[in-house]
Amino acid sequence: MTGTDTDYRERLAAEAKRVRDSGDLGRSEPLIRLFDFLVERSLDGRIPREIEIAQDVFDKTHDFDGMLDASVRVYIHRLRRKLAEHYARAPGDPDWISIPLGEYRVVLASPPAADEAAEQPEPPVAPPKRSINRVWLALIALALVNALAWIIYVDRSSGDDVAVRSNLWRPIADNKRPTLVVLGDYYIFGDAADGIVVSRLMRDFAINSREELDRYLMLNPDKVGSYVDVNLHYLPVSVGRGLRSLLPIVNAATNASGERPGVETMSDMKPEIFKAANVVYLGFLSGLGALQDPLFRASGFKVGDNFDELIDKATGRRFKSDWGVVADGKVPQRDYGYIASMLGPTGNRILIIAGTRDPAVAQMAEIAADQEQLKAIDAKSGGGAFEALFEVRTLGNLNLGSSLVLARPIRAESIWQPERPSGAGNSSHPAN
Repeated sequence: MTGTDTDYRERLAAEAKRVRDSGDLGRSEPLIRLFDFLVERSLDGRIPREIEIAQDVFDKTHDFDGMLDASVRVYIHRLRRKLAEHYARAPGDPDWISIPLGEYRVVLASPPAADEAAEQPEPPVAPPKRSINRVWLALIALALVNALAWIIYVDRSSGDDVAVRSNLWRPIADNKRPTLVVLGDYYIFGDAADGIVVSRLMRDFAINSREELDRYLMLNPDKVGSYVDVNLHYLPVSVGRGLRSLLPIVNAATNASGERPGVETMSDMKPEIFKAANVVYLGFLSGLGALQDPLFRASGFKVGDNFDELIDKATGRRFKSDWGVVADGKVPQRDYGYIASMLGPTGNRILIIAGTRDPAVAQMAEIAADQEQLKAIDAKSGGGAFEALFEVRTLGNLNLGSSLVLARPIRAESIWQPERPSGAGNSSHPAN
């Protein structure tokens, strides 16, 4: 081994560590495993084949067929973009790691000279991603700052004390844990038809994270290079309206804890928080994230063809929003709102204030702070964990009113345990 070879490998290893430690590769474990694998093979002077990467990085079997499974190529493409974005943010680095087109290896090179860089196209995705991010992050930050301002300045001794004694809020008022308001936000991705400039932002209810976008691209390789992760999320309009209704009563309910409630988006939530704090979720039913599975294990409802429809498990009765019917805001329509209170995994309390669409979410936030509406729920829920369903009548985004369809107890115990395989022990759905 020559001194030149040794120096190159040391520089490659050091630069790889800097890239990994920067966090610019994101949180995708498969992507990071691929990067480490390519660096290791390049340090050994070996260029792996596609099937070797498929088996060693992605746990594919010996019968892997690259013609049918594009997963390796999808991740190589994404890793190449992540590296380009990293160096676009750090143009002064003395060494750059890149993946040559058509090859499964990383190489170390000096950054292009200024005159060369001027002649080359901009790194794909990175420039539009940065400009779009600033706008959207500013909007989200403004919403959160507004929410925090309400938390700080709302009079904590306002007229919400009666509502706090309701079955919905009493468990939080009686419990000294911190409380977190969690907002249901949504992942959106970019469409770069030319493979370089993101021309539009897209929302697909089947793609709710960058990992799900990766899986979609594996199954639809024709979209590789067009559909790209731009690291953006958005909040429904109703969440801002709902916060204004909810925060005064959240403040009143958390007086006993001595801690002001926090505000977070669902995409930023770590699973452990659902054990450490009381949680008040506000948003669409489709934005429940990690709360979705435990809620619908406890609930008497299941999701229908999509989150615009709930089906009663016992009777089969369907409750479906009219949102999919185009009415131009001139014909009254129907949404459904949902409120639930259930026990968390460590005795904490989790409240769900949600709806199928914007009018229902805003209406449920108002109902959750209305003592007369809460009394009506209490009269039917029987105390303890419960769920309530409301029909919300709308005209466009204008609420015309709502009516309580049902309120009932829900199973409160063991819903945080993994489902047992059928036939293992007793029922996999333990009762209260």
